Amino acid sequence: MKPTKNFNFLVTLKGHKSEVAGEEVLGIEEIELELKKYEPMLNIKDSEFPNVLLIDLSMDTRKALEILKNSTTTVISKIVIIDEVVRTRPNIIKEKVLQIARTKIKSGSSFAVRCDLRGRKYIKSKNDLVKLISNELIENLNIEENSTDPDWIVQIEIIGEDTGISVSKPSDILKKD
Repeated sequence: MKPTKNFNFLVTLKGHKSEVAGEEVLGIEEIELELKKYEPMLNIKDSEFPNVLLIDLSMDTRKALEILKNSTTTVISKIVIIDEVVRTRPNIIKEKVLQIARTKIKSGSSFAVRCDLRGRKYIKSKNDLVKLISNELIENLNIEENSTDPDWIVQIEIIGEDTGISVSKPSDILKKD
């Protein structure tokens, strides 16, 4: 079962989660302005949720993150580099997280699982999903959970029927206040 959308960069904008008040237009303009010399044809996809932009970049995503991290933006709240997009089903998410984590996280490292849940059709509780994934990682890899200062963050971004998965160093997830 393939995802309905493919993206490798997720941007969350400041603003109300229940309504669009112009943040999306401004956010798109800010991203385009900063990345246009590297990515002339930005592929920004609509998500069904306000203030969530899904972007499919052909440029290096870490370079894009650095550019946006060092630029003056007004509405960007969070940026996550997405490793893989899957259908929103707990077992599919769990298996893909394990597959990605095996290639990135070394034995003895620490991790934290974080989840943003948008839409509750397939996943009712983000806490249950976080617990499921955390337990699987502890059981299958020689790593330990550390929610305050992890070596790695497993970020699960649920956007309706599609889920973006990121296994990243904390420095590869941008949060602006």
